[in-house]
Amino acid sequence: MKASAWAVLIAALTSATLAWAGPADDARARRLFQQGDVAYAEGRYDDALAAFEEAHRLSQRPRLLFNIGNALERLGKLREAAAALEKYLPHAKPTEKATLEKRIQNLRKRAPEPEVELEDTPEPAEPRDREQTPRPTPSPSDALDGRSSADTTLGWVLLGVGGAAAATGTAFGIMALTARKDIDAGCRHSSGQTLCDASARDAVDRDQRYSLFADLGWGVGLAALGAGTYFMLTASSGERPTRARSFADVVVVTHGGAVRVGADF
Repeated sequence: MKASAWAVLIAALTSATLAWAGPADDARARRLFQQGDVAYAEGRYDDALAAFEEAHRLSQRPRLLFNIGNALERLGKLREAAAALEKYLPHAKPTEKATLEKRIQNLRKRAPEPEVELEDTPEPAEPRDREQTPRPTPSPSDALDGRSSADTTLGWVLLGVGGAAAATGTAFGIMALTARKDIDAGCRHSSGQTLCDASARDAVDRDQRYSLFADLGWGVGLAALGAGTYFMLTASSGERPTRARSFADVVVVTHGGAVRVGADF
């Protein structure tokens, strides 16, 4: 078996050597094939492809199509590789045709789809005589609506401030009442005189201070509540007079005097 195998190999090499014998173009094609074979083994597939293609052009030997297909596949040109192998298929040996056909199919499956260039479609030009739609002009009612919205917002803010100030004044008023109870507890009346201890004197100071804060809180709260109510009413009516004037005058009396709170709108 070994002797027969060697005989077949030697016969194939001999026939290949004889096949290259020929005129000058055929000799040059043989040299190009050898150069391409070396380049392919070294991984220089571009040089190998160029050598194989030139050798095929000179000799027209079908076997070179197989080498061209191998180089193209190494370069990632799968569609071109499948085309080269398909040209070689009729000249292949019967024992390798089935394998070669499967290889061609796999190359076509692995090849990416060709990109389709889409033509740019020009946008239709607008006719020159097209009527221009005029922009709507803001009406006085629109401006009034915007002003009413601002008045409503300001009214709610003032109402919130007034409520907070009134609540603060109430809290200080309660604290002042507690201080007055401490005064009554720390003072006693004797022979037409009122005698108070040190704790009572401290309670008197707290009473005056808390009363002042309570009066201020209620004064500011009432003024803000009045202003907020005014803005809410003007916003709900939908119109405002050219000159509106409202004056809130609050007079509160404390132990230390009077506090006057006024607001002009």
